[in-house]
Amino acid sequence: MEYKTIQFEVVETTNPYGWKWIVFLDATRTRTGIGLTRADAVLDAELVIEKVLDSRRSNAKETSSNNSSRS
Repeated sequence: MEYKTIQFEVVETTNPYGWKWIVFLDATRTRTGIGLTRADAVLDAELVIEKVLDSRRSNAKETSSNNSSRS
């Protein structure tokens, strides 16, 4: 699956019962978690993606602000 250009997977587990989600941030970094239902797992994965994208945006803004103030 994909959300805002970031790939993630949701897989049903049997022991313990639930749904595991895996978000692929880049070639070496992932985030994982477990939801009780498939919908919970998808929502959790999407929330993690939102958080990561917000963090990237704020880091980019700080970097550009720091570069602008040095000029």
